[in-house]
Amino acid sequence: MLMILAIAGCQDKDFEDYKIQSVDNHGKDQNMVSTAVTATSNSEFIAYSVDASTEEAEVQIIPVVLTAKDPASQDIHVKFVPAPDSLESYNAANETAYIMPGTVDGTPSFTLVDDGVVTIPKGSSVGYLKIRVVSNDFFADDQYAFAYRIESVQEPGYTISGNHNFGIAAVIPKNDFDGVYAFGPGRVERYTGGVLNSGDPLMGDFESLDDADLVTTGKFTLAFSPLWADGGGVGGIDGTYIQIIPTPGSDGKFPVEMHILTNPTLANTPGEENSYDPATRTFTLAFDWGTANRRVYKTKLVYKGPRP
Repeated sequence: MLMILAIAGCQDKDFEDYKIQSVDNHGKDQNMVSTAVTATSNSEFIAYSVDASTEEAEVQIIPVVLTAKDPASQDIHVKFVPAPDSLESYNAANETAYIMPGTVDGTPSFTLVDDGVVTIPKGSSVGYLKIRVVSNDFFADDQYAFAYRIESVQEPGYTISGNHNFGIAAVIPKNDFDGVYAFGPGRVERYTGGVLNSGDPLMGDFESLDDADLVTTGKFTLAFSPLWADGGGVGGIDGTYIQIIPTPGSDGKFPVEMHILTNPTLANTPGEENSYDPATRTFTLAFDWGTANRRVYKTKLVYKGPRP
């Protein structure tokens, strides 16, 4: 597979199991067709990080989902059209500069599979808008993203979602930090009303948790999903990312900043080390979020190898 999903995993199963929060209307007999670029987020944006290749490959970029009481009783054909206005709005809101291939001379060539018609097969609830690309074409100074919107459904009796009818899929070359990392040791502290919790199973010291996938979202940024001390997922901070400052200090380590677009309280913990050591390929992270119900997080992430 040429491209690796940068944010969501196990797409097919999650979509078929109706774990899609952005169109969470399963059980209502409404036959609605929607886009859902991830199975666990309301975002209409997803980034795919790619390895270099000179061979053309077919890639699924934007899922389209039938939200209904039952899976599709027939093949459903959904027509997509370019949505450059949606990409412009995303760039303006997020201070990015993604370019849609085909809109500017010199951008990577691609083929839109089936002229942008997505088929949700009978007995299923999801289909995919697909393209054919050569990943080497995306290794340049500019960054590229594909933005498409649902225009119509061929079969009668289906409604197009008013809120989730487009998707943006960025294609980003893997950066030098992308990979699988050993997670820990570390520590989590959880406060309620400014007081450290007592007997809270989600906090405390941990030696190691499940390996962390650090996934390229930019030349010097990586998506990171923190876990509680018991190994469970942390809610409310989806979209946390690590930003590497590409100027090393006198110790040879690169400073690191922790960010998230959806929670302005998340930031580096003052006075604590946040760095990347290229000699050992180790991140040292210390950050916190919240005010009265503050969460304090420390961990090391040590490189193990490339992501599959």
